[in-house]
Amino acid sequence: MKPIKKLAILLLSFTLSASLFADEKKPNWTLSETPADILVNPTGTLSKGRPYQGTPNIVVSATGKRVFTIWYGNGTKKPTGHHENTDNYVMVSYGDENLENFERVNIVIRSPHIGRVRCFDPCGWRDPQGRVWIAWCQSTGEYDFRTRYFKNQDAQWSRRGSTWAIYTDNPDAPEPVWSAPRRLFDGNMINKPTFLKNGDALYPVCFFTMKEKQDMLSQKEGAGVWISKDKGETFKQIGNVRIPDSPYAEHMFIEKNDGTIWLLGRREPYTFYGRYSDAAKGTITYACETDGIVEAFSKDGGKSFGRTHFSKIPGIGSRTHISRLKSGNLLLMKNWANDDLWLAGKPKVVGQRIYRKTLVAYISKDDGKTWEGGYILDDRRKTTTDGDKRDIAYPDASEADNGFIYVVWDFSRHDDPQIITAKLTEADILAGKIVTKGSVASVVANQGPPSEEPLEDRR
Repeated sequence: MKPIKKLAILLLSFTLSASLFADEKKPNWTLSETPADILVNPTGTLSKGRPYQGTPNIVVSATGKRVFTIWYGNGTKKPTGHHENTDNYVMVSYGDENLENFERVNIVIRSPHIGRVRCFDPCGWRDPQGRVWIAWCQSTGEYDFRTRYFKNQDAQWSRRGSTWAIYTDNPDAPEPVWSAPRRLFDGNMINKPTFLKNGDALYPVCFFTMKEKQDMLSQKEGAGVWISKDKGETFKQIGNVRIPDSPYAEHMFIEKNDGTIWLLGRREPYTFYGRYSDAAKGTITYACETDGIVEAFSKDGGKSFGRTHFSKIPGIGSRTHISRLKSGNLLLMKNWANDDLWLAGKPKVVGQRIYRKTLVAYISKDDGKTWEGGYILDDRRKTTTDGDKRDIAYPDASEADNGFIYVVWDFSRHDDPQIITAKLTEADILAGKIVTKGSVASVVANQGPPSEEPLEDRR
């Protein structure tokens, strides 16, 4: 063999070897298109909570006899606690109608590529047929959407994430039988679908907005609107709304009584706007620390929306829950954000930073024009010795046919985390206290271990 030819073969072999080695290290977004493993009745550490866990969801069967509490966790340890990354997986725990018997993790949903693909942001709902669905997002970690979108050790987004789901037809059974994982659509869905009066269902699907990236994928970013007209057999995207100042839309839909679709989404409220005022002879600020919720309205079933603007409902930059109850009234759950001003019809004020403390529930009897009640779900906030703040956040709810409303939220998700549930009625929320027999103020459905607990291994 000629020396030149031999050298060329050696160089080609070295290049292929280096490429294969690099591919083992480099994230490959197509790995997230592999269905997750559904581990029923896991054992060992998989049957327990993790040092990082939160972002819960809840769904109750129609009879109210079975409650499914869903969350994700198992993230990287840092000096200030654990955080999300590609080690994350989803956990599901079963409870009964009295919020008892949350003794273990009944299901773990994780990628066979754990450490390279995360399963996160779960969502649970009950459809009009009585089926209970559990959905989650799968993604590799090319980008970190929290730190100016550049990759670091905790990167957790590929810009091509996908939502998958399983469902059961027998949620009240001692051991529900679950379907195989099914890919629903592109993107991330952290909040429940809305079932419309005409039988269609709208799905709030987000693509995280990355301002420092401008390419073809940017066209997909924002608060997406997907529809199913055949009871969840097929899905189609019909709209998309850009939400300013937030990579996470975390949006929800409500069908108002006149058929208008009301979109509520999350905004990071510490981006302020200014405009010149002749009267003030200078620039005035027209955003404040509680402008953390934006809204928009659609008159054509979600295909197009009017201007996105700050909602009168104050928010602090965290997930909010809104849903239509069987009575026809609306349920709203959110972090307190100078709510006394809002409820009194007064304008928001600038200059007071509000943290993720105090979760409050309200009821509206007039389609969202006014709100009553003010039931405090939780009112804790701790600061650890190393300065980490333990917060209360991310409420979600599901109503049984008997009118009991099952609620979930998380506390201190980065260190010694709790997944907390409650069982309430509209009367409790309106009274601001438990007044209904059978209601339960709060139950810790799952307690994560101390922060020194190691990560679940990557078997």
